[in-house]
Amino acid sequence: SPTTRPVSLAPTSIPITPTPTLSSAGACPEEYTPLSRYSVGTQVQLGGIVFECVDIACGYDGFEPEPSLEDGLWRQVWDVIGTCSGTFAPTTSSPTAAPSVNASFSPSLALSVNPSQIPSFQPSEVYSKVPSEMPSKLPTTNPTYRPSSSPINSPTRVPSLSPSASPLASPTAEPSTSPSASPLANPSDEPTIYPSGNPTEKPSLPPSAQPSDSPSAKPTSHPTQNPTPVPTQKPTNNPTINEPTISPTCSINGNFNLCVALDMSGSVCNDIGGGLCKDCFPDGWERGDENTCNQGGLTRSSCCPNFANMVQFTKELISDLGELPTEQDFSIVHFGDDAVIADTLESSRQAVKTLNTLKYSGGMTNMEGALNSCQSTLRGAPADRTNLLLIITDGAPNTRSAASAAAADARSEGTFIIPILIEEDSQPQNVMFLENNISSDGRVFVSTFGGLNSLQDAIFEQVTCQA
Repeated sequence: SPTTRPVSLAPTSIPITPTPTLSSAGACPEEYTPLSRYSVGTQVQLGGIVFECVDIACGYDGFEPEPSLEDGLWRQVWDVIGTCSGTFAPTTSSPTAAPSVNASFSPSLALSVNPSQIPSFQPSEVYSKVPSEMPSKLPTTNPTYRPSSSPINSPTRVPSLSPSASPLASPTAEPSTSPSASPLANPSDEPTIYPSGNPTEKPSLPPSAQPSDSPSAKPTSHPTQNPTPVPTQKPTNNPTINEPTISPTCSINGNFNLCVALDMSGSVCNDIGGGLCKDCFPDGWERGDENTCNQGGLTRSSCCPNFANMVQFTKELISDLGELPTEQDFSIVHFGDDAVIADTLESSRQAVKTLNTLKYSGGMTNMEGALNSCQSTLRGAPADRTNLLLIITDGAPNTRSAASAAAADARSEGTFIIPILIEEDSQPQNVMFLENNISSDGRVFVSTFGGLNSLQDAIFEQVTCQA
């Protein structure tokens, strides 16, 4: 008989997530290669799954696509397209110009129309029905890779491994591996492209027509690839042609902390009147309208090339500073309507990872909040470290007086402030405000969004000089 009450089953402790069914994307594109640069829109395959790059960080460490489709950082920079099989196009019917490195498992059914000039490195496992040529009666002791069709009267283009007993009447096109036992009667008209393996102890009387590709063995046995970090003791004979730098070059000093504040205000991406561009949408945007804030084929998290360039510049600067032989930590702040601490003091590697996760917000220019937030991350740092604050902005703050007061408070606590002003059109009033009210030494580094990389060396030197 039926029960008087319905039977209820307890729910599972973990929800069951259905495995997504992927549609076929057709033939497979090239396989993903770790730590490679991929432009937005590039498709790769890994484990039979096709992924499409949607962010400039596609090739960075920690953002590799995951064939298992488990959640991770990769979903911020890759879209899943579907499954794939095979290649895009069949191989051509005509024979290749060069033979395969490995022999085929069986001979061809018919002779090639244009047979290769060089034999395979190893024979086929199954012999051909018709030999190409009659074999020689006796094999050579040391067979060459490519036999000559008939003996030649002129010398070969490739030198022999051991020198000739006597010199040739005319020099060869290429130098021999080792010098001849005796010199040539007549020297060559032109110097060789590559220097000899054993250079002479004394130079030739007339100079060479062109310099050699590598330095001579003497006087320096191991020449340096980069200039020395300190100048030579003796001054140069002539003054430098270019104008001297504003400040002297300084050596690497002590340990430091650096907070970087990034401007995410609407003016960074508001192309053609986009306004505040909050969340990468123009003011008054309605679905179906043209999104003038979102440019360059980027995702909304990066929004536009201007913001992407700012983040890339910061990542490269922090990576370079992280290789200094000193102790240093970095914190990240971004500001629009509000100032947000994205990361407190961490290693350079962790700071770069944090920069990869930033999402453009748009809004106003809350510079005073950025300065106060940065200073809060620097308080309590070890006493043997210098605190530095790098603020990157493209315009004036919401309130100049509030920003000036925040900068004065940070300077009073010993923090050295370095401002970068990004402007596509010259705005002297913004430069003067940063010089007089924000910067610790009156210096302001000015650039466009596209030219930020040109400031790498100058900002690196400014940080190391103040540390």
